[in-house]
Amino acid sequence: MMRRKNVVIFGTDQQRADSLGCMGNPLARTPHLDALAARGVLYRRHYAANPVCMPSRASFITGRYLQAHGLVDNGIFLPETELTMPEVFLRHGYATASFGKLHFQTFKPYEGDVSMESLRRWQAGELDGWEGPYYGFERVGLTVGHGERCHGHYGRWREKHFPGLKLGADHAQAGEKFVAFSSYKSNLPLDAHYSIWIARQAMEYLDAAGERPFYLNVSFPDPHHPFTPPAPWHSVFADVEFPPPHAREGENEGKPKPYREAMRGNPFPTDGGARFFPGLAGRAYQQVVAHTYAMVALIDDCIGQVLRKLESKGWMQDTVLVFTSDHGDFLGDHHFLFKGQLPCRSLLHIPLMVVDPDVPPGISDEVCSNVDVMPTLLASCGLEVPETVQGVGLPSPGCPPRRDYAFVAGWSKASHEFHHYSLYKDRWRLTVFPNLRDGELYDLADDSWEHKNLFHASACRAVRDGLMEELLYAVGAAEPRRPRLRSDW
Repeated sequence: MMRRKNVVIFGTDQQRADSLGCMGNPLARTPHLDALAARGVLYRRHYAANPVCMPSRASFITGRYLQAHGLVDNGIFLPETELTMPEVFLRHGYATASFGKLHFQTFKPYEGDVSMESLRRWQAGELDGWEGPYYGFERVGLTVGHGERCHGHYGRWREKHFPGLKLGADHAQAGEKFVAFSSYKSNLPLDAHYSIWIARQAMEYLDAAGERPFYLNVSFPDPHHPFTPPAPWHSVFADVEFPPPHAREGENEGKPKPYREAMRGNPFPTDGGARFFPGLAGRAYQQVVAHTYAMVALIDDCIGQVLRKLESKGWMQDTVLVFTSDHGDFLGDHHFLFKGQLPCRSLLHIPLMVVDPDVPPGISDEVCSNVDVMPTLLASCGLEVPETVQGVGLPSPGCPPRRDYAFVAGWSKASHEFHHYSLYKDRWRLTVFPNLRDGELYDLADDSWEHKNLFHASACRAVRDGLMEELLYAVGAAEPRRPRLRSDW
C-alpha cells in the first residue's frame, strides 16, 4: 500500500509576491524557490485575507475568514476551539510539527499573561521544557518576535550556545545605520541566526521521522523588519541599484482618510506602524531594500537545505511542498514603510507555490486567497474537508476557478474608522471603509500598483456599484457557517 503523502509548508513573514525571481524580479536571488515553482503550480494572483500577521495566519491555518475565526487583529488569541489544518492531519494519523514563527497568541505581555508566545514568559524561563501540543502541532520549536532578539525555543537555545552576544544598532557591523528604519548590519553570528536554527530543527526532525506521514511547518520570521541580515548576507546586494518604489506625488490625497493620516503621522502604532518616513530615500531606501532582499536570499538558502534533506531521504515524490507568506511590506510604495490596516497590493499580494507529486506543473493567473490552501492540501492527501472551512480550493491552471474573487477584511485597534472590506475580482480592486462611508476602486489593467482612486469617478459608477453588490455577497459568505451551540434552546 502506498504511503500517504507528507506535507511540508515553508512560510515567511512580511514577504511580497514580487520578491522572487519566479515572479519576474530580475534582482532577486531565490534559486531554490524558483526551481520549486518550476516543479509545481505558481499562483501569480494570490492574496492574503488581511494585511497584518495574526489575522492572515489564522485564516491560512483554519481556512476561514476573520469574521469566522475571530482573530481580527494582532493582539487577539486564535480561539483554541478553532479546527486548524495540523489538527485535521493529526486526527488522521499524521505526525505534526512546527519550527519557527507561528504567532497565534500574543508576543507582548499583559496582566495575567498566559500566552505561549509571550516574550516575557520565554525570557523569564517560565516555558522551559514545553514543546507542545499547540493548535494541532504535537511538537513546536518557536521563534518569538523579530530580528536579532527573537526568543522562544530559539532564544533559549541561543542563550545557552552563544552567551553574551552584543547585539543591536550600537554593536552593528561596520557600515551605515539607519536606525529610524530599523536597518543595519547585524552582529549576530550566522551559526546563531534564527533562520539557520529553524532549518536545522526541521532537518533534525526529518532525520528522526518514523513511519507516520508528517505535516511539517517551517516558518521564518524574516524578511519582516528590522532589516538586519547577518554577515555575509548583508553585503550580497551592496552594489545593486534598486528601482524606486511604486509611489506618485500626491496620490494619497485622493484616497480615504487612513492614507492621508499615514502621510502626516503614525495612525497604525499597534497595527504594523505603516506611515510616511520623509528620510526614506537615497542610501537609506537602497539599504532597506538590499537588506530585505538579503534576508529573502538567506531564507532561500535555508529552504534549499531542507529540500536536500527531503531528497536524501527519498521523500520528494511522496511529499506536497508549499511556499507562501502572511502579508507584504510597503517598502516605499505609496510613500509608506512597514505595514498597517491598508488593503493595498503591496501588503496583500503574497507568494504561493504548491508542488504536488500528483499535479502537473503550471501557472495560475486566477485570483485566490490564503483561505483556499487548507482545503487544497486536505483534498490532495485524500482527507475530508471540514464543513467549517470557507476556502474553496486553489484554482487549477487552465480550469475555471471555483470562486472568482479574493475577499479581504480588516479591523484596527487604533480606530474603528480603519475597518475595511475589499474584493479583488477580474481587473479590479474595490475597497469599502464602512465607518467612513468612503472607499477605493482601481483598474488593475491600467493601474496595477493602485495609485489612482476611481471610487468617486462618475465614469466608473456602474463598475463600482456592480462590485459593491459582489462585495455584499462576499461579506455574507465570510460569516461563520453556523454558531457553536451548547444547547438548541
